[in-house]
Amino acid sequence: MRRALSIISLSVLMTGFLFAFTDVKVGAEDLTPDQSAQIKANCVSIKNSVSQLHASDALLRVNRGQTYEAVAGKLMDPFNSRLASNQLDNRAMTAVTSDYRTSLDAFRNDYIAYEQKLSATLRIDCTAKPNSFHASLVEARELRAKVHADVLRLHQLLDDYHSSVSDFLLNYERVSQ
Repeated sequence: MRRALSIISLSVLMTGFLFAFTDVKVGAEDLTPDQSAQIKANCVSIKNSVSQLHASDALLRVNRGQTYEAVAGKLMDPFNSRLASNQLDNRAMTAVTSDYRTSLDAFRNDYIAYEQKLSATLRIDCTAKPNSFHASLVEARELRAKVHADVLRLHQLLDDYHSSVSDFLLNYERVSQ
């Protein structure tokens, strides 16, 4: 029974860490003695879960980062250049591309901050310092939410670029006839 309760507690803690992207602020001072004891008791399994998250997020970041770079470097930039060399109006696409590159830089920087905080969290001895561990975990979750917002922004900009290309094509077809 105690093992099942521990697993349920860990699941609730990790679910909150992984999926709660709310603006609720929870500080280390909010830990009750029971919560602190649960962190101490489940320290190894919590750290293993966070470590697995750290590894999977790193792989995901590399894959997404390469994809985002390829979209900008192999699709957007060449298309914008081609339009400019043909003296066609590419202002809308160039503006979106500029915003996309700015957002891509923010994604990189925010991910680095998140990764550094998560690494620092994993170095904390949660049996000796459960409050510090919890506070660091909460900060890492907030930084992860920021990375998530960056991803959403990049996807929105990709949609915007698609729309600007569609608008360009409509105008081009209308003018060339």
